[in-house]
Amino acid sequence: MKNTDTTTSTTQLIAVSRLEKSPFNARRTGAADAIGELKASILAHGLMQNLVVTDEGDGRFRVIAGGRRLAAIHALQAEGQLADDFAVPCQVVTQEHAAELSLAENTVRLAMHPADQFEAFAELIAKGSAACDVARRFGVDESLVLKRMKLALVAPELLQLYRDGGMTLECLMAFTVTDDHRRQLKVFKSLQNWQQEDPAIIRSALTEKLIDADTKLARFVGIDAYAAAGGTSRMDLFSDEVYLEKPAILNRLARQKLDGIRRELEAEGWSWIEINPDRDHTLVSRCSRLQPRLIDAPGEVIDVKAQLDAELESVEKALDDTESDALIEQQQALRERLDEVEQTLAAHVGFDPDHKALAGCFVSIGNDGTPFIDKGLVRPEHRRQLARLLGPDAEGGTGARVKPKGQLPQTLLRELAADRLHVAQVEIARHPQIAFDLLVFHAASCLLSKHTPGDGTDVQFRRPRLNRQGDKEPTAAALAFAAMAKELPVAWLKLPSEAARFEEFRLLPEGAKLDLLAYCVASTLKPKVAASAGDEITAFDTALSLTQADVASHWRPTRDNYLGRITRDQLLAVGRDVFDEHWFTGHANHKKSALAEQLARAFAKPEKSCRLPDQVENLKRWIPACMSFALPARAKPAKTKRARKAA
Repeated sequence: MKNTDTTTSTTQLIAVSRLEKSPFNARRTGAADAIGELKASILAHGLMQNLVVTDEGDGRFRVIAGGRRLAAIHALQAEGQLADDFAVPCQVVTQEHAAELSLAENTVRLAMHPADQFEAFAELIAKGSAACDVARRFGVDESLVLKRMKLALVAPELLQLYRDGGMTLECLMAFTVTDDHRRQLKVFKSLQNWQQEDPAIIRSALTEKLIDADTKLARFVGIDAYAAAGGTSRMDLFSDEVYLEKPAILNRLARQKLDGIRRELEAEGWSWIEINPDRDHTLVSRCSRLQPRLIDAPGEVIDVKAQLDAELESVEKALDDTESDALIEQQQALRERLDEVEQTLAAHVGFDPDHKALAGCFVSIGNDGTPFIDKGLVRPEHRRQLARLLGPDAEGGTGARVKPKGQLPQTLLRELAADRLHVAQVEIARHPQIAFDLLVFHAASCLLSKHTPGDGTDVQFRRPRLNRQGDKEPTAAALAFAAMAKELPVAWLKLPSEAARFEEFRLLPEGAKLDLLAYCVASTLKPKVAASAGDEITAFDTALSLTQADVASHWRPTRDNYLGRITRDQLLAVGRDVFDEHWFTGHANHKKSALAEQLARAFAKPEKSCRLPDQVENLKRWIPACMSFALPARAKPAKTKRARKAA
């Protein structure tokens, strides 16, 4: 049966100033998408499709189809690129057909197939248009034009397969790593059906004889040096990966660069040098290691360091008894002088020539492309000979070794304990059952036995006094704990009498009571740093470990709260923990202030520190051992002393 139903309409030119979007417009989602492309198209080609409008009878017209086009025209007028009296062709329809026509216009319209668009862009460029001109005329990025152009260069058979729905766009893009149609088709036919549906497998098969420019060997050589030696590259526009097409050139340059490192190490007097781009962990672990020592250091500088160490120890002991601004200033001044002295001594740190004659180096390449040198490796067959040479210093093979001092200043430890307490309060308050167990355990221990717990909660429910140096901003955990108080069910506390408050309290659900208990128990906790290996593990230590809290999400090291208050050697140790041995070696002679500043920046913005993924993760997770909630690996509960048997 023939459908004879038609919609009466007329077409006329209408000034944009008389147009507004209609509530009948069926498009609600994505109306603002790709406005930039529309603006570029309108400027380059004019309005290629009429707007559909209804006449309001007052000189105004409402747009029921073409809202995005209208928005693009308004934007161009606001930018001064179209005149205020700009007019557009409009199809005027009746009110009763408005909603239906809007729905039809937005539903039945078929977008251009991407394959057709790829070829259209390529054809324009083949006729002399520059990619940037095509991009400007269509309102897209030039990189998008180049990508679509390259897709049009895929083997016609594969492009047709994509048109027919037999291949995804992602798989088609994977074939663009090479322009060789024969190779594209050969790889496609060699893959099994399931492999043909995996872009990663396709890309890997096409690049099996190429080297990714992001590999450590390519980073070590450098793309510029590779290109200067005649190496050629190929870029995958869709994954932003670059592939090196001449592995032989890359390997030759790498050997030359590694041989240069070998010659430098031989000139230093090492007995042997082994080179392998991949670090041989088995070989390195079998060797013992020499440690750098002070060589020909001025005696007067060593004496000054010893004097400063003694003075600093005395000041920090005094700070244990009293907090005073004068002592704090003296402490800081001593640390700065000590840092200067250590910087002077660092220039005299090295390896004894006689010891180097029995030791060697292993040269490898780090993941970031920088050379990694394990110096001072002593093979098992040379250990006894070296021990005789070292004499009294044989233990550890180090002599006067340079190593970080393990003990943090007591003032810093007290502040870290306070910071750790804030985290503990948040986590205990979040775990009512642990808080309940801790409270009952504490009460029963005090009242039913002689084993009064030495730390943890104060059952008299007094808030502990925190000993913090100067005026400090509240920690993130302290703010979080304060925010938790605002969520507690405490309306009953506002009733006038104790009896009324108690009756109202009894009506609270058990969960609400536990939340109150948990917060109150958390409020009574006393500051304490983490237990060390060999310390007795307390109930409080165990309770904190049971929370499985992520302390790093509450507390991060900054220059003020940690990094600026530890020694230069301790800063180097932090860097070795979060980065690697290569960083430690490369920064061994840096000043304390520079180390603290660099680490502070890295901890503040790990993603922007230009580090490897595992190092970025280390920056996000690292905390001092004294801040951890985990129980120490080798710690055991204290054993009770047994009475001696009579002889």
